[in-house]
Amino acid sequence: MAALQSIRKRGVLLVTIIAIALFLFVAGDLFRGLETFFQHSGQQVGEVDGKTVSIQDYQKMIDDLQTYYEIVQQKSSFSEDELNRIKDEAWQNHVQSELIKKECDEVGISVTDEEVSEILKSGYSQALQVPIFMNQQTGRYDYSMVNTFLSEYKKLKDAGSQIPESYTKIYKYYMFAQRQIRDQILVQKYQVLLSNCFLSNPEEAKLSFEGRAEESEILLASIPASSVKDDDIKVSDEEINNKYKEDKEKYKQFVESRDIKIIDVHVTASDKDKKTIEGEVSAAAANLAKATTNTEAGNVVRQSSSLVPYTDIYKTKEAFPTMISAVLDSAAVGTVANTVYDGMTNTYYTYKLLGKTTQADSVLYRQIGVIGKDEADIANKADSIVKAIASGASFKEIAKKYNQEGDSTWIASSQFQNAALDADNSSFVSTLYGMSAGETKKLKLDNGTVILQVLKTANPVTKYNVASVVKELKFSDETYSEAYNKFSSFVAENKTLKQIEDNASKNDYVVRPIDDIAKEAHGIANIHSTRDALKWVFDEAKEGDVSQLYECGSNDHLLLVILTNINKVGYRPVDKIKETLTAEIKNDKKIEKIYESAKAAKSIDDAKKMKDVVVDTIKHVSFNNPSYIAATGASEPLVGAAAAKTAKGAFASAFKGNKGVYMLKVIDKTKTSEKFDAKSEQASAAMNNFRLATSSILTTLYLKADVQDNRYKFF
Repeated sequence: MAALQSIRKRGVLLVTIIAIALFLFVAGDLFRGLETFFQHSGQQVGEVDGKTVSIQDYQKMIDDLQTYYEIVQQKSSFSEDELNRIKDEAWQNHVQSELIKKECDEVGISVTDEEVSEILKSGYSQALQVPIFMNQQTGRYDYSMVNTFLSEYKKLKDAGSQIPESYTKIYKYYMFAQRQIRDQILVQKYQVLLSNCFLSNPEEAKLSFEGRAEESEILLASIPASSVKDDDIKVSDEEINNKYKEDKEKYKQFVESRDIKIIDVHVTASDKDKKTIEGEVSAAAANLAKATTNTEAGNVVRQSSSLVPYTDIYKTKEAFPTMISAVLDSAAVGTVANTVYDGMTNTYYTYKLLGKTTQADSVLYRQIGVIGKDEADIANKADSIVKAIASGASFKEIAKKYNQEGDSTWIASSQFQNAALDADNSSFVSTLYGMSAGETKKLKLDNGTVILQVLKTANPVTKYNVASVVKELKFSDETYSEAYNKFSSFVAENKTLKQIEDNASKNDYVVRPIDDIAKEAHGIANIHSTRDALKWVFDEAKEGDVSQLYECGSNDHLLLVILTNINKVGYRPVDKIKETLTAEIKNDKKIEKIYESAKAAKSIDDAKKMKDVVVDTIKHVSFNNPSYIAATGASEPLVGAAAAKTAKGAFASAFKGNKGVYMLKVIDKTKTSEKFDAKSEQASAAMNNFRLATSSILTTLYLKADVQDNRYKFF
């Protein structure tokens, strides 16, 4: 009873404790769920029609497309800009595929495995036109080669064997090609469906043909709108507002963007840095001049840490940097160049021409590697082989005794002259290219002895032995520190946009505006490695905020960003596009002013008397093809229209164009030899209507799908 009484006294406390415990238990699951949700959402690069795209899925799209380009372009690495283009293309392909798949699903359009198989067998797809699927004899796509590869790949996989990396890449490419083909067929079916929705009629077909078939030769008088000074044209706020209302739909924004201002400090070499590098190259030039052997010259190159390594072999001039190769033909052997700065490569350089000769560009040769108990045994065997071959013994038969094929192979200068060759390879190349056709030689190398036989030489060219010292002009750590400390102090002392703009020029900085940066941008101001700054702009900054100092580029840029405006989805405010509207109104007013004075002209001779007029003869003017007018720098459809409705010899009085006022006289009218085919012309007109509508259709699908692109978080 005492215990029960004690519990009753503490009842409220116990209930409270139990309630808290239960809450913590439930909340634990809730927090774990929220944590999982945020982790998951943090891995999303975007969304298409409600379907999220994870970073893992997106990375696979990029990898697949990169493999495609590696095989198609036969290259193994890409620049940062090339990789960015691949990333964009992978995303765009995915978005378009999802948009069209949804439309096709709704109307029951699909692609069967049989349709894909038919394309794979025929090779009727650009994705299959790659060297790995080509028959070397016919130069054409060969499905049997694909089947053979797939069979070998399956055997290796089923056997659990290690699959070569090259096989894995080809298989990956083949699977990607299949998906591409399936998507291509679906797009084609969708396009056919859409194209059948666009019709034409006999009257449109006839007008379209006549607009193309009839051509005029005209004498055109042009008065550019630019001939009127800007200061002579006044634009009121009322006119700007009216123009905005009239063209408001042009200024509808479908994607949120940002306006920013930046200070970009590009760190470059100081005068002191330049003198240091120039001094190092000049010292190397002096040492090259003292060098009496190729080995000594090569040591000078190595000790200078030249960007162009020295190899003691003769090379074609294409193997050397452009600024050196350009002067080799006229340089004498023994020449040591003065130290020169080359702005194209941002390098200081010198060189010494050690030798010049004529050699074959390609050599057909064969070899035998000599094996023995010791050095003496190897030397005896090598001598015996050379004597036997000289006496008429079969090279291939001797090779077989050493378990070698002894087959011949071609070697070309391009295969080795840009490579960093060690001593053995340099000796091998020098010996091989120093031999004549039919000659056999023994060559002792550090890694063994070989018997070389040259069968044929081809394409004799001039080659050079050059010791080049080339050093990039870089800024020093001291220079970078000075730039960083100066800019860091500026950032610390100027916290607002007004302070930054007031004081930037005093410190030799430039504040640069950049408008309408969108999320799909890969960086800021074409500077590499600005992802953190871009994320700050979209994820953290509020209007008026000033960023931290970012170190970016190739460790040679210092960046400060100020967010000045957030452009929401919807209509751009009138004050945001005031300059654009003002320019359009001024252009219209200039044209109207010119027109008022030009409309009195009754002939081309009257037009020639007008101020600022430019008169040209233009041929092949037709209604269908807008004329580009050099005098005004604009495409002017009305010139073609006016010429079409004006009779031969008649004058068309002044009319307004996009960038000026025009008058013309038709000198001649001709018809092309093309014959009118009503059925063909009508089909062509319908297809043209479809092409014109395609872009707006895809835009509509894109907007309808509410595509969210957050890739900037992962660039």
